[in-house]
Amino acid sequence: MSIENRLAIEEFEILARGIILRGYYKPGGDSGASLRQLMALSRPALYEFVADEESVDAAALSYVLMRLPVGIWNVRQITVSGEIPSEVAEDFTPVETRARRRPTFRTGEYSLATAFGGGMSDLIDFISALTCYQIETDKIRTRYTHYREKSAEEEVSFSVWRSIERITDDSALSAEERKSLLHELSVELKADYAAMKNLDRTLEGALLDFVRAVIFSRSKDLKVIFTDRYRLVGIYSKRAKSWCRAISEALRGLGLAERPIYLVSSNRHSLVNCLSPHVRGLFSARGEGYEEYSRIRQAGQDGADDGRIDADRSGGIHYLGMPASMPFCQIIDTAKVDGALSDYRIGWKTPVHPSVILNMDYAFGEEGFFLFNELCETFSTLLRGVYIIGKAGTLVGSRGDIMLPSFFVKQGTGDVYDLGNCLNRDDFVGLLNSQSVYDGGPMLTVAGTFLQNHEVLRYFRDNWSALGVEMEGIPYARALEQASLRGRTSSLRVGIVYYASDAPLLGDLLSVPLGESGVAPVYAASIAILRNILSLIGKG
Repeated sequence: MSIENRLAIEEFEILARGIILRGYYKPGGDSGASLRQLMALSRPALYEFVADEESVDAAALSYVLMRLPVGIWNVRQITVSGEIPSEVAEDFTPVETRARRRPTFRTGEYSLATAFGGGMSDLIDFISALTCYQIETDKIRTRYTHYREKSAEEEVSFSVWRSIERITDDSALSAEERKSLLHELSVELKADYAAMKNLDRTLEGALLDFVRAVIFSRSKDLKVIFTDRYRLVGIYSKRAKSWCRAISEALRGLGLAERPIYLVSSNRHSLVNCLSPHVRGLFSARGEGYEEYSRIRQAGQDGADDGRIDADRSGGIHYLGMPASMPFCQIIDTAKVDGALSDYRIGWKTPVHPSVILNMDYAFGEEGFFLFNELCETFSTLLRGVYIIGKAGTLVGSRGDIMLPSFFVKQGTGDVYDLGNCLNRDDFVGLLNSQSVYDGGPMLTVAGTFLQNHEVLRYFRDNWSALGVEMEGIPYARALEQASLRGRTSSLRVGIVYYASDAPLLGDLLSVPLGESGVAPVYAASIAILRNILSLIGKG
């Protein structure tokens, strides 16, 4: 592993932390220039053309734009805080960040306010995305400046830039005209045409608007302000306490306060869909496999609408209303789950020992530590099992494959956290299509997945037998380990499963969505976990 690459990654993280503590920076300014230089030296695996000043990396740009607020190209100031005040949420329009759960609001024509629940690692990931965004938009500005300089010296008979300048309404373009412009733009920017088309899809057809906004802006226009740099720990702790209090009150209201609890950190659809009477009623036939779940998702029928809420309540599934800044949570009363209306692959039978399954959203970074820490304090020995379904970059397989880590190792320090893993290959027999299952090694936990380069990833794969790379595992593991040492938990079963959302060493990146290929592994993981829980609470 190159010392220069490794040190560049570490220095990037140190500089990013310093910027956050200072309270502000400009991605196009002096601090931003240092970050850009370090990113180029680190040569991230997800960023093939970082050091190529002539070629715009459309794939990397797609990746980071999914992690930045929609419309960031029209923004001049971003205010980052630990939480969004209620008055701001009431007065301003929400803005989507498609690949991250970040409450974000447009507070003016050129300004945004956003909140980070994931702590320092999430903030560093945000800064790395902004750094890539700055590098690539600077390349676009440079190409346009060259065109302007040339046209000032001599008449330019044809240029894609002239076409872009003259377009006032993208909707007036025919499909063929759009394709032609995208191809010309890919040639001008020395970008792969397929990657350029995918970038346009990422921007929901607004690529030409994006390019116009970039070329008519200045490199140093954007400023980022960090307002809660000294209060993050207090904010996360307070929010976790409030979140756990709401869950406790809901359990008491349902008469479930004394039941054993099995916690699952996953997503809002797969676990409950496997048990949902409402979903079973939508299936055209029983046992057709994951294709049914895919069709339900495409139809937008996997959400908790009024009809579903009533139907699922009869099957023991309750949806808690949580503020947007907190992870959602679903409570499942196992005594009321109907095996005949559940996925047949679970083999659900009424349990001898009725329990509660808490299904929560997967938390980012330090947020996960505070949430798990508070859950262990609040429910203590009632907490009998903790299961994690995450997505990660695989170092050993392909997209959609399953990884069952035996422990976590932290990039940089080499710290190790071993919780054990009650899940194994046998749990997935008959549950997957063409996907593979990998075990026998750790997950590599990093401060920002975008920073990692091929040499670093190969080092951990070859020397540590690392299965994949992710960002949140160690905060979870640290909270559970500390709770055990404090005597808050005992005989806690832990199950950890990741599915591969990208394969950085193969060049198979997150800029191309998993789509339907992600349905099978996430549902297989959900079924394996439900089977494991059922084996603990007993079959009648």
